[in-house]
Amino acid sequence: MLPRYTLPEMRKLWSEETKFGTWLNVELAMIRARINPELFGIAQKIEKYAKFDLNRIAELEEIYEHDMIAFVECVQESLKDTEVREWAHEIHKGLTSYDVEDPALILILRQACIYIIEEIDKLGDALRKKASEHKDMLMIARTHGQFAEPDTFGRLLKVFEEAIMRSSIRLTNVLEDELAEAKISGAVGNYAGMDPLLEAKALGFLGLKPARAETQILQRDRHAAFLCALALAASSIGQMAKTFWQMMRSDVGELQEPRKPKQRGSAAMAHKINPIKTEQLFGLSRLVRVYAHVAMEDIETIECREISQSSVERHIFPDATSLVHYMARRATTLVRDLVVFEDKMADNLEQSTFGVWASQRIRNALMDSGVPYSEAYEFIQAACFEAVKTKTPLKRILFGKNVGERKFKDILTNLTVAKCFNAYDYVAAGVAHTFRD
Repeated sequence: MLPRYTLPEMRKLWSEETKFGTWLNVELAMIRARINPELFGIAQKIEKYAKFDLNRIAELEEIYEHDMIAFVECVQESLKDTEVREWAHEIHKGLTSYDVEDPALILILRQACIYIIEEIDKLGDALRKKASEHKDMLMIARTHGQFAEPDTFGRLLKVFEEAIMRSSIRLTNVLEDELAEAKISGAVGNYAGMDPLLEAKALGFLGLKPARAETQILQRDRHAAFLCALALAASSIGQMAKTFWQMMRSDVGELQEPRKPKQRGSAAMAHKINPIKTEQLFGLSRLVRVYAHVAMEDIETIECREISQSSVERHIFPDATSLVHYMARRATTLVRDLVVFEDKMADNLEQSTFGVWASQRIRNALMDSGVPYSEAYEFIQAACFEAVKTKTPLKRILFGKNVGERKFKDILTNLTVAKCFNAYDYVAAGVAHTFRD
């Protein structure tokens, strides 16, 4: 986790304090489940006195090279001068490390997921509002980096909004399914010497459900599903950012990032307005996709347990969740304060394209008038190429051309041609349909 890309909520969530505090909550839940009702007061007192000290855990880990053992001994030490000192052995009694670590990790991942969904939903709201503002703002859409046909900027934003909200749904499903289960089932997961009813009871205290069949660890397909959902969210944000970046190019000039009054774009070239926010977003999305791949590699834990996934998870879970959380909030600010140059969008549509975007409408009109498809296609293609080469509006070129042996003006009327070049008329029904709700 780099502080540069980690917001306060995630920094606290992935802190050592939170990790060991969640471990302690799992230990205490198991004690509550295990101690019979007559001794419930003992459980309450253990909860009252049990605590941990980060410095002491670090000292013990230097000795044992095992953070769980260091944690357990530290908590047991915290009870030695209390009225429940003879009950200190209840801490971690009959448990293996991942009987504690896995439920704790699921709890932390659940909270991370909740934080991310909140930010994703805010981004969706920002896109919805911006899309509504620019619902009718005509622009030229581009495919393969070439001028294509008219669209509206609002409809394009609606595409991104829908993708972002699909990520919200996806993450909610992960939260309610993959991140809802845990295990407290022993060294190989078969409840040897353990009562499955105690697992259910302890996990119930934590708001979790028992997994049906596990090894020493909770199977990592769940965790991979979460990171894949994060990678999809990051990629949707990255796609939006890349599109904005193209529209921010000097030679396009339709958008600009929000900027601070004294912000500088380049150390060498003072004239530059670099789109650093958008570049940051689609750069970070690459990293999240890598983390998803690593999480899928971690599914292949050998037999009942080996430790290869442990060191990896100490990096990928805090990093991936923190990055997507950061990206979503950063993207919300970008969308909310995005500078839209409507006059440049109009100019690019009407002037820069020379009207060649109307080629399909003209071709279809010719075909409706009896001109064969191939002949109509070759005619409009040649006319469009000439318009671009000579920097002449396509409409002007058309009326000076022949379609086969007939003059163009004898096939299509001025009114028909004018309708073909009416961009808003072309897209209005589709835009209305997209914004139907």
